Amino acid sequence: MAYKRILFGTDGSAPAQAAGSVAAALAKASGAQLIVACAFDTPTDADRIVAAAVEQAKAAGVRKVKAEVRAGVPADALIALADEHDVGLVVIAGGRGKQLGQVAHRLAVRSPRDVLLVRGSEPRATDGPLYRRVAIATDGSATADRAARKGYELAESLEAPVTIVFVGHPKTGELITQDTIATYAGDVPTDVQLREGAPAAQILAAADEVHADVLVVGNKGMAGAKGFLLGSVPQEVAEGSTRDVLIARTVTQVVSELSRGQGGIVERAGEKLAVYVDDAGALHAMSARCTHLGCTVAWNEGASTFDCPCHGSRYGPTGEVVNGPAARPLPPA
Repeated sequence: MAYKRILFGTDGSAPAQAAGSVAAALAKASGAQLIVACAFDTPTDADRIVAAAVEQAKAAGVRKVKAEVRAGVPADALIALADEHDVGLVVIAGGRGKQLGQVAHRLAVRSPRDVLLVRGSEPRATDGPLYRRVAIATDGSATADRAARKGYELAESLEAPVTIVFVGHPKTGELITQDTIATYAGDVPTDVQLREGAPAAQILAAADEVHADVLVVGNKGMAGAKGFLLGSVPQEVAEGSTRDVLIARTVTQVVSELSRGQGGIVERAGEKLAVYVDDAGALHAMSARCTHLGCTVAWNEGASTFDCPCHGSRYGPTGEVVNGPAARPLPPA
């Protein structure tokens, strides 16, 4: 699994302790560092809460654990900590509907990192698989493909099968789901659910039907923009699911997740950067704004280029122009 650092936010409640058991299991499975954080806007016994969560993680077998206590608005403080530590995943307890909670809702909508909302108030058993089946919602878009990659990485690390869910025309769904499987599944056993109707309702119904333990969706549209599965669907899924929900960041990436020979778009201090890690491990950071008319480029995994979606300009991994109409390379950041 690509996560090298995982942030777990806790307030010491029973649901938070349940989320802590999931965060610990994921950190142990991937060898990731687990950062246990308590953020508060009024005085609390945060030190005791964090200490208890750290001991819980160590007892579960997590080797690398760090504690953080931070004053401030909880969601904002957790987002700041995620940025400071360059984490790939934030794990937090999340209810359903109006019970989702302000912190979980704000993280789901605003966090530039992947967010795992954990349901329930009972810690997960450590003597069995964390998730027995992973459901991944897709519509075939580039952003949904990134969510599918995250879902398959999770499934592979936990040795769990996958169900791909597509809502729309069946013929289109056959093409999209088979392409997704061919690109990302590898050796992970996969079945397909092709459904028609209201996207969020059908995604939730499919997850129930196959008894998935976690549902993976992309985050585009959570803040109201048009995009993945008609925009508001990820939020409807997050609020309506009785199962854990992994909301995968589908636009920007985290530098620590990039392997040698891989590029991506990262966000630093509100600015999007095109970043590439060469075969020697050196990091190349450039502005992600196309030098033609300023659109944000995207990493093309197959071609190893940064491509502009607006007018077709293409740049090499270190910013050199490969195809116009752009005439100037991406400037160094």
